[in-house]
Amino acid sequence: MINETDFFVKFYEIDGLGIVHHSNYPLWFELGRNDYFKNADIPIYKMNYLGLFLPLLEMNCNFKSPARFGDEIQLVTKIIDLSIVKIKFEYQVINKIKGDILVTGRTVHAWTNIKLEPLNLEKTAPKVYNKLINLVESSDLT
Repeated sequence: MINETDFFVKFYEIDGLGIVHHSNYPLWFELGRNDYFKNADIPIYKMNYLGLFLPLLEMNCNFKSPARFGDEIQLVTKIIDLSIVKIKFEYQVINKIKGDILVTGRTVHAWTNIKLEPLNLEKTAPKVYNKLINLVESSDLT
């Protein structure tokens, strides 16, 4: 499944150069993940209720062109790898009007309980695992 989240760059997201400050992209990636899970009918609050948490293990962000105040952004989010202990997302931040890819990125998260102890997703929540395994897409970045 490929999820698209559309929004406009807000004034408070830009820096002194008039471009989106780099610290906003991890927040946008989180927005994309949350929207992805909601549209997959597994919202984060339901996973947390089941005792599933996704702390961040790795993050990569490649900046190609800046986003600016007022730009309409399309954030494309997809799962590119899923195992019983980890999940990997890929993101593309696109200027929706121009079609330019502004930023690409990836995050890797572990499946844990609230104490940050690793979980086997397939054993802990087999319905969630089976649903997600069918949503994995190939990577556009490799």
